[in-house]
Amino acid sequence: MASDLKKELLELLERDREFRLSVAGLLGYKEILEELKRLREDMHRGFEEHSRRFDENDRKFNEILERLDRHEEHLVAHDRKFNEILEELKLHREKLEEHDRKFNEILERLDRHEEEIKALREDFLNFQRRLDAFQRRMDSFEETQREFRRRLDALGARWGILAEGAFREGMRGIVERLFGGSVERWIHDDREGFVFGYPATVEVDIVIRDGEHILVEIKSHVRKSDVGVLMRKGKIYERVRGIKPKLVFVSPYIDEDARGDAEMLGIMAYSI
Repeated sequence: MASDLKKELLELLERDREFRLSVAGLLGYKEILEELKRLREDMHRGFEEHSRRFDENDRKFNEILERLDRHEEHLVAHDRKFNEILEELKLHREKLEEHDRKFNEILERLDRHEEEIKALREDFLNFQRRLDAFQRRMDSFEETQREFRRRLDALGARWGILAEGAFREGMRGIVERLFGGSVERWIHDDREGFVFGYPATVEVDIVIRDGEHILVEIKSHVRKSDVGVLMRKGKIYERVRGIKPKLVFVSPYIDEDARGDAEMLGIMAYSI
């Protein structure tokens, strides 16, 4: 019986619309419809909010795209400048390579020049050595000539061909080099005749070196009697000047007995 009633109700709901609405009202259909309406309105508002957000996101995305476009333009400009810099660097590198090549050529030329200069220097040193040897030979020759002239002058003075004074003047340079000082002539009026035994003018060469007074008797020929004369010249010099001098003979010819007396009396004798 229950199944028959259920079947009967279902058929009635299918045939009678008013009955269906009544039953739906009894079941809360109105509240369902209102709830659906609210849900639709909420969904509409949600769709509008999402649409607004989508629009905002689209705007922001477009701004990002624009900024990316600008950055891309900057990157393109930077790439262009970077490529220009690369080109300039390439040119500089080519110039540097050219400079290196020229510099290497200069170094090679300098090496060749250095070898040539070294050879010239060696030639010059050889020439200088030959010139020095020649100069030594010339010096030796000149010294030989001077020695020959001194002996010739001494012979001339000895035999009366050349005056003793001229011989002494010719020897002055040798004496100056020998004693390292200039030669001066000391003249004294010996009125007492101490040196020669009668009043006479006494003359003798003198060299003053480092406070030392050296009386130098330059003669073409030194005899025994000349030793005593030089001794007395030294004594009168000491008496007049208050300084005891050193006594020296310079001559190409010194008699043996004169040399012996000179050594005994402390007189130096130089044979030239």
